[in-house]
Amino acid sequence: MGFVVVALVGLLVSFRASVRPVETVAGSDVTGYQRYGSLVLDGAVPYRDFDLEYPPGALAMFVVPATSVVARGAVDGASWSPPNEQARRYYRGFTSSVLVLLGVLLVLTASTLRALDRSAAATVLSLGVIACSPLLLGQVLIERFDVLPATLVAAALATSVRGHYRLGGAFLGLGAAAKLYPAFLLPILAIAALRDRCRREAVWVVATALAAVSLVFLPVAVTSPGDAWDSLRVQSRGGLQIETFASSALVLTSRAADALGLYPFDLASHGAGEGLVRFDLGGTGVAPLKTATTAVLVAVVFLLCIALWRSRLDVREEMLRFAAATVAALLVFGTILSPQYVAWLLPVVPLVLGRRGIAAVVAFAVAAYLTNLWIPEHYFDYQADLEAGPASRLLARNLALLSVLVVLVVPDRILEPRPRHAPTNEAIATHVPDE
Repeated sequence: MGFVVVALVGLLVSFRASVRPVETVAGSDVTGYQRYGSLVLDGAVPYRDFDLEYPPGALAMFVVPATSVVARGAVDGASWSPPNEQARRYYRGFTSSVLVLLGVLLVLTASTLRALDRSAAATVLSLGVIACSPLLLGQVLIERFDVLPATLVAAALATSVRGHYRLGGAFLGLGAAAKLYPAFLLPILAIAALRDRCRREAVWVVATALAAVSLVFLPVAVTSPGDAWDSLRVQSRGGLQIETFASSALVLTSRAADALGLYPFDLASHGAGEGLVRFDLGGTGVAPLKTATTAVLVAVVFLLCIALWRSRLDVREEMLRFAAATVAALLVFGTILSPQYVAWLLPVVPLVLGRRGIAAVVAFAVAAYLTNLWIPEHYFDYQADLEAGPASRLLARNLALLSVLVVLVVPDRILEPRPRHAPTNEAIATHVPDE
């Protein structure tokens, strides 16, 4: 309990030190969130009455800070350049909501570590990285809503390690209703339930997840079925976003070839279109590279599920390890990698056991800090001209994310020389003590 209190105090201090003045927020995603929240409170129906590029579960993070209770007053008529009092209220309400969710995430992580009987040193490291996360990630954590699905993932894991797999599935479903990526953790949770319990339990996990998703999606599907479906379908469109690992590697290769006088790749950035506020890479080799990275992602996620199924180590520890590896694979091999996505690792990497966990936490901290340096100083230069300097910084961040994945999937004999499971009954029976 003492570790949790100290970590919560550290989180509060690091958060307050990282929140930037509201005068500098103009152009941030928070300004759009305020508009969505105010529209819903005024009676507008999402997707039908206004375009929304996020899943419906995300609305909770937009609407709650706009309420008079949280904002301590009305936020209608908010103006951000310069900010008026309504904008200041919403910004305080939103950042306070993020802080509360980070606190809940920290407590859930501590609960999971306690259920696994982790050492004091491991607990300090895990809670410490969460407490320092506002300093590591900066505005991409504080001014985005990704902490909401991350907290729901933390809740899913905290309940599952105690054997409440069905409740864990429900939390994953709610997380997927806010941001789609928690859905990729559902096979991991179902396989863990199957190994620990039975096939019926795995089916229930999937069923509760689908029920939770339906609970959130059904109201918008009834009121505006076509528009809601289009808003989700458009997320899978577009090309290879310029910040992905594949894009940064291709851009830097192109610039190196150009510097050596070789035939350069014809690369450029362009808007993704379809209402998406992101930039994709275009030019020679981009389309086949996108196809290849997607194929690699599918293969890696499938192999991670197979590895969890075949593992004979502690099912709870392996569930946490492969959940973290799945999220890392989504970041490394996905076709979209916005800076705030790095926060997806926050509820999973600090839970990994032993030397592997220490190495993964260090790699995550490096990736988070490099992301903080990347945004916003170097992003706009890279977006405009795909310059080699910003591209090298971006590739360094992406290599740090790749190192997280490598550490999580490397064979046990390299990072964990000691067995993480008790000897089998057969081994005990065949052991002959010395005379």
